[in-house]
Amino acid sequence: MLNAARENELVRLCQEFVRIPSTSGNERQMAVSVRDAMLSLGFDSAGIDSYGNVTGVVQLNENGPTLLLESQMDHVEVADPFEWEFYPFGGILDKGRIYGRGTTDQKGSLAAMVCAAAFLREDNPRGCRGKIAVAATVHQERMEGASSRLVDGNHRPDYVVSGEASSLRIERGQRGRAEIILETTGKTAHSANPDYGVNAASHMIKLISVIIEKFKPVSDPFLGKGILELTSLVSYPEKATGVVPSKCRAIFDRRLILSETREEVLGQVREIIEETSRTIPGLRAEVRIAPAEERCYTGARINGEHFVPAWRLEIDDPFVEKCCEGLKSVGLPAAVADSAGFGTNGCYFGGVKGVPTIAFGPSSQDLAHITDEYIEVDQLIKGCRGYYGIARSTLKEQ
Repeated sequence: MLNAARENELVRLCQEFVRIPSTSGNERQMAVSVRDAMLSLGFDSAGIDSYGNVTGVVQLNENGPTLLLESQMDHVEVADPFEWEFYPFGGILDKGRIYGRGTTDQKGSLAAMVCAAAFLREDNPRGCRGKIAVAATVHQERMEGASSRLVDGNHRPDYVVSGEASSLRIERGQRGRAEIILETTGKTAHSANPDYGVNAASHMIKLISVIIEKFKPVSDPFLGKGILELTSLVSYPEKATGVVPSKCRAIFDRRLILSETREEVLGQVREIIEETSRTIPGLRAEVRIAPAEERCYTGARINGEHFVPAWRLEIDDPFVEKCCEGLKSVGLPAAVADSAGFGTNGCYFGGVKGVPTIAFGPSSQDLAHITDEYIEVDQLIKGCRGYYGIARSTLKEQ
């Protein structure tokens, strides 16, 4: 399946992708490179949608199911390039590793997916039917799953593989996520005469203490706990001195387990606010899901809110079994993770749409976002083999 020439092509393509900076909202050059690579490798079609996602299609024989292989194009910022031993956008190959921002998260996976689909089309194995769509998406780092809506609308996949780094293990689920905004409102006064005002920050501190004490996270044996973690706390006027703050805003990261709804998540906090208002005179507080809006490099806006549901496949799900068969067929262990993985765009396909979805990718999640991020070439090659095997097994006639 992978000879020396194909392995060299895969490594070259990964290096090429890594050499293109593509933070969220700035993926234009990367998108053009991905589209051109797909066409040069023999994809039947490749195009860029209004959000800036790139999707290439490989048709195998007659009509059949659609398998979507999806990885993000964007990556997190490089805080200080001088802290790196290797230039963050050099794609430098050294001692069996390719270094650079995005190698693990997720340009290595993307290169492996593009090559796997191209190689499978070239080999045209008997008994396979349907098509492979390979999508390179925008804004995953800022709005998990949002850009996937357009990919889904255009291609309607029957099965999805998200390219999150998983150390070549199949991940069959993930917790959902909600970003919760809690605001208290008070009354401005000079801090020398605080009794003339109502201190929104003081109320917030008391309220947060009660929330931390009273909130009881639900849990799932596979997905883990539905935690609620404070991530930001700001009072307003933000830069004023000598002023009793009239507003205070807290932001919580809430991880979700199966079947938790938007209303339930907000209702848990509202119940605590109502209970706390009996002991804090004058408490005025409200809670909501954080809105989300990003502008794509195409000029289009993605609107929504920071709420994505959890998803999970059973270990004996037919798609999981097909993926295991595919990995075995290319000489890789059919390892299925015994716990949930990181957040991925799979939350849209698996959580919102209910499409059979797994996460599978080369490299380790511990290498994502770090200084001197890298991917091992051996992992990259095995990842490509894995996608090849999964696609062949999934699209094979039963």
